[in-house]
This record gives sequence, structure tokens and C-alpha cells, in this order.
Amino acid sequence: MVILITGGSGFIGHHLIRKLIDEGHQVRILDKQKPEQNVEWIKGDILEKDDISRACRDVSYIFHLAAIADVNVALSDPRYCIEVNEIGTINILEAARSYEVDRVILASTTWVYGNQEKVNENSPIPHPDHIYTKTKIGQENLIYNWYKTYGLPYTILRYDIPYGPMMRSNLVLAIFTRRAKLGQSVTVFGNGEQGRCFIYVEDLAEGNVSSLQESGKNEIFNLAGNEFITINDILRILKNYFSNLNVEYAPSRVGDFLGVKVDINKAKQRLDWQPKISYEEGVKRYLDSIH
Repeated sequence: MVILITGGSGFIGHHLIRKLIDEGHQVRILDKQKPEQNVEWIKGDILEKDDISRACRDVSYIFHLAAIADVNVALSDPRYCIEVNEIGTINILEAARSYEVDRVILASTTWVYGNQEKVNENSPIPHPDHIYTKTKIGQENLIYNWYKTYGLPYTILRYDIPYGPMMRSNLVLAIFTRRAKLGQSVTVFGNGEQGRCFIYVEDLAEGNVSSLQESGKNEIFNLAGNEFITINDILRILKNYFSNLNVEYAPSRVGDFLGVKVDINKAKQRLDWQPKISYEEGVKRYLDSIH
């Protein structure tokens, strides 16, 4: 069957393409940028309905990854963030319904849980405190509304912070690594005990593929790592590779929080999926990829 990935030329899409091809699927990409792999590519924008219409023909499933994912970009241009993340999602949903796509699978985020300490898929979703989070909640609401109104099947996947080869340069591991290689000090705001359930990108891609099962239909799943990794944990691991790494601590910033511990038992039970790569092993693989 043909599977469309919007935003498939990006960090996560690159790894998802490989996993889908390994499973024998035909992959089509809708993106402004050409993917590195030799797959069908439709150069286009999710804000352009004609581009989406061309991309959705004969498609069975859509992985909707295209979005403004950089929180700093979202903050600097909130109108554009809303247009891409929410209006773009409406465009995808309208095309999916028109072409009778079997299911739309949304790449969401654990940011929707806000500042709660421990969460599962039934945890309440608070009012968002960031424009990026507002648009991701908006995407989820649209997906669910199209299901309730038009019967369009869905899956919502709430990612924790992905990392690994080809990761964005503004993610914490990439920043620390870059500064360490240049012999520059790294700055930690607060005591360094804030953290996330970081997920290695290949594990995340496998979780996406697993959600294609019938047990993933019309469900929400958290896809996160097994470990809660703090900033201090990251520094400890990096010091194994950069013994002269210099760390400076600064006062906490307004809005910083310790991070959320994400329950992934539902994905383990319903999708028979769980992360395989420990954070320490993932860091090694990332460092090997950039040397």
C-alpha cells in the first residue's frame, strides 16, 4: 500500500521512511525539501491544497509529521505556527476524507501535558502555556473532530524529545556536543536535575510503524524512552567522550520546569512496542554519526 509522510524529508521522517520500506510499504513524501532516500517525492506545502491533493491520491495511510516543530520559531512567529500546524492539518484532513484514506496518524508531543510530573494517555490536558503547545493541542482536537464528525479514523502519537543522527542542531545534546568539540563551556540553568524521557529516533520510527496495526486505530499513544534522563545525566555521559568538558551553572530561567515522566505502558501492551536503545547507547550512536 502507499503511505504518505508529510514533512518526510526531516529528521524523524528520514528514519520512518527506512522502517516503512523495510516493512514492504511504498512510501510517498510531501515536503518542500527532497528526501535523501530514493522514494516518490511531491514537492509541496501543506498550506497549498493542490499540492496536498496530488499527494493524497491512492494513499492508504498518512503520517502527518509536517509542522513548525522548533519552539523558538513558534514563539517568534505565532501566526505562521498556527497556519502551518492547524490550518495545514485541516487541509490534510479534508484531502484524507475526500480520497477516503484509511487513517491519519498525527505526530503530536508530550508537551500537551504541560508541567505535570507523571502522565499517561488519560492525564488531563491543561491550558497551554506556549504557542507551540497550543497548536499541537489544536491538531489533536482537529483530528478527533474529523473522526467524530466524518468518521475519519486516526491515531495520535505523543512523542517525547527525539534524538539521534540528523537531529536538529538546537536540541540539547547537539548543543552540548558542538560546544564540547569546540572546547567551549556549556551552561546549565538550574541544578541540572530537569530532564525528559528522550527517545532514540529509530525507536520512535518503529513506534510509528507499530501504530499501523488495527490495535492502533482511533487511539492515543505516548512514544517515549524508558528512562528519565536529566541534564546532569547527559553531561556525565558526554564526559566519557570529552574529558575536558567544562560546565557552568546559572540560575533557573522563568518557565523552566523539571520535566514530565511519561508512561508508555499503553503502547507496550496495545502495539507490542517498546524502546530498545538506552540513552547512553543512543548518545554513542549519535556521536559516531557526526565523526
